[in-house]
Amino acid sequence: MTDKRKYKMTIEETFHQLRTSKKLTLTALADQNASASFIGKFEKHETNMSVSRFFKLLEKMHVSQAEFEFLLQENQGTYLTRRIHLINDQPLTLQSLAYFRDIVEKDRNNDLDNQASQFLVILADGLALLLTHNVKKWPDSQLSAQAKPIQNYLLSVDIWGIYELQLFILFSFMLPVDILYLLTKVAIKRVRSYENSLLNIQTHLMRVIWTAFSTLVYEDLSAAHQLLDMADTYLIDHIDVTEKITLMFNKGWYDIEAGHIEKGEQRARTAINIYHSLGYNKKASNLERQLAHHIKRQEEKKQGYKPDGEVNPITWTE
Repeated sequence: MTDKRKYKMTIEETFHQLRTSKKLTLTALADQNASASFIGKFEKHETNMSVSRFFKLLEKMHVSQAEFEFLLQENQGTYLTRRIHLINDQPLTLQSLAYFRDIVEKDRNNDLDNQASQFLVILADGLALLLTHNVKKWPDSQLSAQAKPIQNYLLSVDIWGIYELQLFILFSFMLPVDILYLLTKVAIKRVRSYENSLLNIQTHLMRVIWTAFSTLVYEDLSAAHQLLDMADTYLIDHIDVTEKITLMFNKGWYDIEAGHIEKGEQRARTAINIYHSLGYNKKASNLERQLAHHIKRQEEKKQGYKPDGEVNPITWTE
């Protein structure tokens, strides 16, 4: 197959995962061109398969080439993910950032075609700016200028995969508000071709929407409201209960930020109570803390303090 040396293990394992997720046995998938034994050996890396035969098997599973490539990308332990773990879930300091930047800079020097390493150098510089510069308006012009290459890249990609969704979430704190809103709409549009496929991109896409919302609810209430409408529409055909609870809570957050504290608190507490009733007490407790924070900030806003939101960019890895 094409690029076999680069993807050999991943292609076979992804194909196996795809077949089993569709609950297809080897016998059910087999035909005169590919026996059950042959397919089994292929999945175990014991034999090669021609491109034409491989695509015919995908067609039998009602999976397009684009869908398979998307799933292949999702299953890869990407460079981006591995490197972000170096600074994820730990206190962000200039020292830790310097270590992170040194590593990705070496990656870039060793592989000049590694676009992700180039982007991560930009991320390191943006985070360093936050730690050393009093950013009174978030994001400021310096952050926005630094993020321009990522912004241009995301606008240029016709179909977004997991990589693009992760980039958006990772760099959202550096983007201007209008670009943040624009790219959220772009993300929804450019993953739409996968909505009805076997690929589970819902979690990633909803994280994009909520990442943008958490900024826009402070900076542009009209745009934040439109994101809630988009999420509402998107979730009509999905059964993910936790995302619908998140939507309910964020509608309450919006009401609070719009000045309707009592209405917003009631709506948010309904979401919290649902989590408690489902036994998700940790999630409920997290939302309790968030709710108290939102109400406090709104009270401060009434006294003349304008909240700017909270910068917490390293949040997308699980």
